Amino acid sequence: MPHVQPPAGPAAAALPDASADARGLAALLAGCALLLGLGAAGGLLLGEFALAPEALWHALAQGGDGTEAFVVRELRLPRLLVGLLAGAALGMAGAIIQSITRNPLGEPSLMGVSAGAAFAMVAGMVWFDWPQSVMLACGTAGGVLAGLLTFAIAARTRLQPLYLTLTGMSINLFFAAAITLLLVSADIEANGIYYWLTGSLANRGWPHVHLLWPWVLPGLALAAASGRILDLLLLDEQVLHALGLRVGAWRLLFGLCAALLTAASVAATGPIAFIGLLAPHLVRLGLRPRGGALGHRRLLPLAALVGASLVCGADLIAKWREVPVGILCVLLGGPLLVYLIRRQED
Repeated sequence: MPHVQPPAGPAAAALPDASADARGLAALLAGCALLLGLGAAGGLLLGEFALAPEALWHALAQGGDGTEAFVVRELRLPRLLVGLLAGAALGMAGAIIQSITRNPLGEPSLMGVSAGAAFAMVAGMVWFDWPQSVMLACGTAGGVLAGLLTFAIAARTRLQPLYLTLTGMSINLFFAAAITLLLVSADIEANGIYYWLTGSLANRGWPHVHLLWPWVLPGLALAAASGRILDLLLLDEQVLHALGLRVGAWRLLFGLCAALLTAASVAATGPIAFIGLLAPHLVRLGLRPRGGALGHRRLLPLAALVGASLVCGADLIAKWREVPVGILCVLLGGPLLVYLIRRQED
């Protein structure tokens, strides 16, 4: 049997190279491990009350009621877990939204969820004096309702990607304007609210962890298990209808999953921008530097891992410079994405 040579030229470049794919995956995992290791070690050891490694190990493994144990278990550990959960939720939500809207610039704010959750939280801060658990539930509900409003308006077009994107942008702008109007007209000191709106992990405790994990972990598992359906949703509409796939229903289901992930994250940390946009592209550029499709069974969990790593690493710098982590995600993530895109074009 004659040996068949692989195609040469541009067509061959579009085919995924197994060795290059493995190298890209190894580099991506190594980068995430480095960020997670530095972020976790620095987040638990560094601060106004510095700890030695043996004191950290004693506080984590053996417990105790001393000052060191309190600092680690009640202040630093929940902050680290909130950052990991929120970053993973935003990374996966961004990958889902980019798929169902077929928009490479898609991110959680594109569906109006981020602004809706932020509006609910700000309204609670201005008008009510609710307990923290009620505020977190209110913010999550506000984000989900904003997402449902986006889908309800776009339902007349059977959730076509273009109209879904335009509707989400309109809802996001509406709630962003409502937040500004609320703060301008409120007769309160709003500096703390403006700080929260930049996205921060400061003063996050176990109630925030308990808010996040019941939504984030099942959402991550559900989305990762449905990667094949997301792969199909990237096909042409006529092909999908010929296959008998209920496109609108699946887009609605995945959109609600992304809305829950985003709303819980925003309620716990405030709007941390750019993670949902950057994380999926880092995965694609790392594993497919010359272009080509990447299955969602790999994209979704890796986007969650990259999102968690980015937030964890950025929070280490945020603690060092005492700035909100959301600001650093934008300042560092924007140039990084531009550099990666330029490198891909070269």
